[in-house]
Amino acid sequence: MWKYISKALDHEMKVSEFLGALILIGIPYGIVGIVWTLTHTSHLADVDDPIDKVVSFLGAIVCWPVLTFSNVTMT
Repeated sequence: MWKYISKALDHEMKVSEFLGALILIGIPYGIVGIVWTLTHTSHLADVDDPIDKVVSFLGAIVCWPVLTFSNVTMT
């Protein structure tokens, strides 16, 4: 088993391969974040400043896994 893990970790990747992997991971993460944020916008009703609303909205997209967990434990 350690042989296979060592072999996988020894694999050298190009920068373009790293960017491709980040894109393949980032697209579903972003889509789920947008959907989750659009369905949980109640916290934005209390914010008056438009810039704060945008920052809160984008922050919710980025931090949706943490917000999902805190939403479950807060109720």
